[in-house]
Amino acid sequence: MDLATPPHTLLLPIDPDLWPPPSGPISVDGTVYAPKPELHVTLIGSRLGARLHTTFSKTFVHEEIAKAVAEQDWRFQRTGRLVQLAHTPAATGNASSQAPPRGSIIELIDLPAMRLFHQALAALLGRQLPVPPPHVTLYTAHGPRGIGLASPLQLRTRRLRELRPEEIHYLG
Repeated sequence: MDLATPPHTLLLPIDPDLWPPPSGPISVDGTVYAPKPELHVTLIGSRLGARLHTTFSKTFVHEEIAKAVAEQDWRFQRTGRLVQLAHTPAATGNASSQAPPRGSIIELIDLPAMRLFHQALAALLGRQLPVPPPHVTLYTAHGPRGIGLASPLQLRTRRLRELRPEEIHYLG
């Protein structure tokens, strides 16, 4: 856990014996999605991590985050709810760049500790924070990066739809 080093994130790794990563690519509406090689839940995204890093000393952040992590029960439940996301990053100023939006297929999970953890972070910062929708990215399209979801608003604006099993075509 080193929020001092970019991308300033904190991840909850998922034991592959409990939830193996997908074994092959899938296609949804003609778009091919590559499986993620490892699964995790992002507890602190890059923007929040950078804010914590620039606001507090490295030692303070490490100690307080470790304490907040230790105080939570990080068990989660899978929901089986798969959501297709798309996000076009902000323009880079390169007019010739016509890259397609990044895509992800995520599974929403029940993780009660996420709210409590972010309440502890909010207390550290002295301000309210949105609670990121607990999820695991299973597949990505147009690059290996997932689509950050730091708030319920981002889930709403980046969500294409919830997928039904018959809409997923397994390629591998």
